[in-house]
Amino acid sequence: MFGESTEFKMPHPTKEDVQASLTDYHRRIREVVSCAWAEWRAMAAYRADNGFRPFLYSRTVANLVFDAIARNAITEFASDPTVHVEIEPQTIKLFFKGSVFARFKKGDDNKLGQNIPTQAALAFEFVDGMLPGLPAETAKVEFIWLANDINTRLEHVLVVARDGDRLLWDYEIDDPVAGAGTVIPFPEPSTPPTPTGDDDLVKPKVPEVKRPRENE
Repeated sequence: MFGESTEFKMPHPTKEDVQASLTDYHRRIREVVSCAWAEWRAMAAYRADNGFRPFLYSRTVANLVFDAIARNAITEFASDPTVHVEIEPQTIKLFFKGSVFARFKKGDDNKLGQNIPTQAALAFEFVDGMLPGLPAETAKVEFIWLANDINTRLEHVLVVARDGDRLLWDYEIDDPVAGAGTVIPFPEPSTPPTPTGDDDLVKPKVPEVKRPRENE
């Protein structure tokens, strides 16, 4: 009808659709982040062993981890024909199977990555934001990593959909090492019975010691 808005609103990407598209990549995404985190922890151990003072700004750790994530992601996905890796001056983005556009971010308390509000960043953050060269129906998600308060343990790797500063949904990419299975202890071997007879098969022999004869 006349006077009504004809603006078309794209539906929010569903968690189920994105999860189905990314399932084959979950292990590799988690490994990219885990290896980057291991690199940071090795660096932290080296600094501590050599008496360097802790970093003054928490963003320094985020930058170091992201640099390692970017290098690992390029190595992992650049030769995969189903993934397009877009390398930009300050970040990288991944386009999976022509349907999911993703970037890596350190998450805040709301499970959202923080950005300088440039036009490109805002286009990524809002569901209706249009990115050049991408179909309008493309799902835009963030791969969020969360650490504990003192940056000593990687706690979560999440796939997150957002609309501006609002979290639409999220799900976790489990650590395959943590879910490798339960260690089942083997039963202790039973203690053999103590021999009570004179059976030479179980009673150790005492070697005979010859005494020297007198006047030898």
